[in-house]
Amino acid sequence: MKVVLPCLLATTLLAACAAGPAYDSPYALVEPGNQSAARRETPVFIHDVDGQIPVAQRYGIPIQPGKHVVIVHYSHGAVEGAPEKHVRRIDLEAAPCMRYRIVARHTALVHVEWEPVVYSEPIGECSQRFPRG
Repeated sequence: MKVVLPCLLATTLLAACAAGPAYDSPYALVEPGNQSAARRETPVFIHDVDGQIPVAQRYGIPIQPGKHVVIVHYSHGAVEGAPEKHVRRIDLEAAPCMRYRIVARHTALVHVEWEPVVYSEPIGECSQRFPRG
C-alpha cells in the first residue's frame, strides 16, 4: 500500500501536467449532453476524437478549434443487430471557446434507431480569457 500511494500520486500529477497546455490558448470542449424525455434524447458515449481515446469521458474533452472527427456510441440496453447500428461518426468544425454537447435523438424506440444531435454553447471562462479581437 505504501508503494501504491506514491505511484498513484505521481500518475495523477503527470496527468494534470499533460492536460494543462490544452487551456493555454482558445479551446473547445466536446462532452455527452443531458437526457431529455421531451426531446427523446439520451447522452452518448464519446469513444474517440480524431482517433484518440479520451482519458476521462465523464468530463469535457478539450480540443483545438478546427475540424475534428468524433466517434460516438449509443446502446439502449439492446445489443441486437450489427455493431455499426450503435456507432456514428460526427464531422465537427469546432469554433474557439465553444462547448459541444452530443446526444442520441431516438427516431424509433422499437428498433433503437437514433441520430446524433450536437448542441453548442459558448464557454464563458474561455471567452473572457481569450477575447476575440
